[in-house]
Amino acid sequence: MIKTGEINSGVAESYQLREIGAQVPIFGNLGAVQAAQMSTEQVNEMLEYVGASALCVHLNPAQEMIQPGGDRDFRGCLAAIERLCSELKYPVIVKETGCGISRPVAMKLHRVGVRNLDLSGAGGTSWVGVEARRAHGDAIRQGELFWDWGIPTAASILQVSSLPFDQVIATGGIKNGLEVAKALSLGATLAGIARPVLQALDQGGVDGALTFLKSVESDLRTAMLLTGTANLRALQDVPKHLGAELESWR
Repeated sequence: MIKTGEINSGVAESYQLREIGAQVPIFGNLGAVQAAQMSTEQVNEMLEYVGASALCVHLNPAQEMIQPGGDRDFRGCLAAIERLCSELKYPVIVKETGCGISRPVAMKLHRVGVRNLDLSGAGGTSWVGVEARRAHGDAIRQGELFWDWGIPTAASILQVSSLPFDQVIATGGIKNGLEVAKALSLGATLAGIARPVLQALDQGGVDGALTFLKSVESDLRTAMLLTGTANLRALQDVPKHLGAELESWR
């Protein structure tokens, strides 16, 4: 870790967003392997420098296995997460990167102090697939073989929603407000959308992105009206038909 005082100022300043987003949550993002290599003091310094609200520690072993020059040694990652949950001045969110989090993994994370999960299930962008496009030699074959590896977002929600986390964030392939409503009804407390927002921004600028986000809110409100739910928490109590495929993931 290069201390912030030694970082090229032009690069470092590009991470400082707080002045243009005073009320917006800003999350730092650090790989679990890198977290194991850094001291708590260094991570605190990094988060303070960018004005972060919390730290995301991402788990991405499948991506790393295909990535040219990717990490291969994951020893110490769970201990590092436990240390950060105990010592860091900021909330910690543990997130996957497109492969979902299973119940056994979630239980291990909860035991070491994790209280916030971002599931990032299979069904959205495949970062294994992204790396397969960058790979060379046998890694291309392996990337194509493991392209769809992971637990679908809905199945990941089902597996972890009964555990006592403060926040279970559903991400991974969610495209509209109806899918947000479905994720919340399965037990998620929050949902996130990335690719469609970026596409709307690319096609219509800021106005296009805001229009899309308003449609997400409208879809969610309509789903709540049609299910007779007065608030987001009540969505978890509506009757659900899961279907045999989703039930098989319980």
